[in-house]
Amino acid sequence: MLYTTHTTLLVSLLFGALLVFTGIGLRVGKWRSAYATATDEQSVAVASLLALQGLLLAFTFAMAGTRFEARRGAIIDVATSLHTAILRADLYPAAERQGFRQDLRQYLESRIRYAESPREKAPIAAALAQSEFYAQRLWARTVRLSPEPEYQIATEQMIAALNTVFEHGLARQASLRARVPDPIVYMLFIISLATAFFTGYVGTNRRKFDWLAVAVFHLLVGLVVYITLDLDRPRRGLIRTTDMQELFTELRQQFRPERDSAALPLPAAGQAPHKPAAQ
Repeated sequence: MLYTTHTTLLVSLLFGALLVFTGIGLRVGKWRSAYATATDEQSVAVASLLALQGLLLAFTFAMAGTRFEARRGAIIDVATSLHTAILRADLYPAAERQGFRQDLRQYLESRIRYAESPREKAPIAAALAQSEFYAQRLWARTVRLSPEPEYQIATEQMIAALNTVFEHGLARQASLRARVPDPIVYMLFIISLATAFFTGYVGTNRRKFDWLAVAVFHLLVGLVVYITLDLDRPRRGLIRTTDMQELFTELRQQFRPERDSAALPLPAAGQAPHKPAAQ
């Protein structure tokens, strides 16, 4: 339920609950006015709660940030390994090379669809099924050519490249499923509410209670929680890995028509190799 609820709704409810619990703390403090007078013991208790709240905020934010960086790294690994496999298809003669490149193109398109799929299960499952289909075609093609002596070097290189592609693909899927455990987020909410309650409780006997300062503090807590939850939701929200996903679309340039028919020609004697234009 926590993961499927919209982040803005969760944080809005949290901010409202923090204000409500602060008000409840004020009322309970008035009811227990004989005990709610600001003392050193209560100041230590509130300071300890604030420190614990800050510790949980930092811990949860670090967990979400680590998983976000892991997803970015998984995208880079998949793109680089797939680029290697595309290049190693040039080790085969024209007929086999075209077959590998066609399957690799379709596999690339399925990975792009998987990365760009919304949170619904059906598009994700369809993209994964398509990538698995072309992965099996690529592997079957490699296995078929492996007994041929003239393809020995090319097949050895392709086997290593495809193994890396498939391993990184699974790591990419696992990185999208990894998120901060719900009990940690619930504990963060509970500690924040407890801090809000005691903030109002110890402020009962003050002449004036500064609601503005308390509201700003709760708002900042809500913003940190919002960023933390947003980092932990890869297929929605403000913070996404779209910059790294552009690596997949850039790989489409490896399937230009002039490369589909034959390998890149060697430069003539005394001619410098062709360098792609800077983007």
